Amino acid sequence: MSQLFFRVGALVSALAVGAVALFSLNLMAGARVVKEPFKGSCAPVSGIAGPEDMQIDAHSRRVFIASYDRQSSEAKERGGVFVFSIDDPLADGAWRDRTGGAPASFEPVGLSLYDDGAVRRLFVANAAARSVELYDVEPNGDLRYLETFSERRLTSPSDIVAVGPRAFYVTNDLDPGRDSLLGAAQYLFRAASGRVMLFDGVAWRVAAEGLRFASGIATSLDGKRVYVTETAGAALKVYDRDIGVGNLTLASSIPLAAAADNINIDPTGTLWIGAQPKTLFSPARKGSKAGSIVFGYDDLGDLPSRPRAIFTDSGEKIAGATVAARLGRALLIGSPAEKKFQLCEVS
Repeated sequence: MSQLFFRVGALVSALAVGAVALFSLNLMAGARVVKEPFKGSCAPVSGIAGPEDMQIDAHSRRVFIASYDRQSSEAKERGGVFVFSIDDPLADGAWRDRTGGAPASFEPVGLSLYDDGAVRRLFVANAAARSVELYDVEPNGDLRYLETFSERRLTSPSDIVAVGPRAFYVTNDLDPGRDSLLGAAQYLFRAASGRVMLFDGVAWRVAAEGLRFASGIATSLDGKRVYVTETAGAALKVYDRDIGVGNLTLASSIPLAAAADNINIDPTGTLWIGAQPKTLFSPARKGSKAGSIVFGYDDLGDLPSRPRAIFTDSGEKIAGATVAARLGRALLIGSPAEKKFQLCEVS
């Protein structure tokens, strides 16, 4: 029996080592980025645990922040959605969860704000319930729970983008669990089953598949393109979108030099992507000081364009960034591994 365990252990270790090597080579092969010196200054903002995703409301200059304390000693502590004012952090008094406690099982991992001038709603990818939650946004930033969307194929929602009052795309990363050697190997060798799923307001369907760990997702300002980060593939996938029926057609794959995560698009149309350089294990669970990268990318259609590494950090300021969001001169960077986020002023 001990000999069997030894052989199994050796096999798992070999797979994990090979996975790490392939992952590093993949990242190096995709390192076609422009590295820019960071032109700005950052200050930590403490008080919100595990700020994994952020969504800026440009009109009110407020930021919705998905929070879940993965390092808490409480076994099943509930997450929340907080609101941060860019111009006056204390404008709304003490920070508090805006969801009103609904639903009870809540681990927010992705946010998307929908505003058509008449309806203002926040969509939340909820990992705890394997669902999508929908809220009305009140004038003061509070969230009034409306309904829950779930589907048997939605096994591990990662991020979401709204395309209507009750319509959205959601990435389904099918995470096998990276906190073990076997899970790490599976993460790389079996993660090509990642999907983008569409709920069109009536029915669910698969909009894209074959992704190596589908993570962040966003739409262009005109809604004609959908962007998806492929974390294990170290790439940004660009899809043409049929606005009428929602179908996605792969237009291009942009190599990145890091494991990219959530995507935000600023009012100018620039993509902002939070990423982690050459990381394999989850920093939120392992306590590692993984580095952070923030990419900016301008989709110029048929014209060549490279991602720009605008912010890099070894983990001193922020470890394992998963989100970056910019409005004007304000750039916010968050991570599920931290109990703070960085508020930067950029030139």
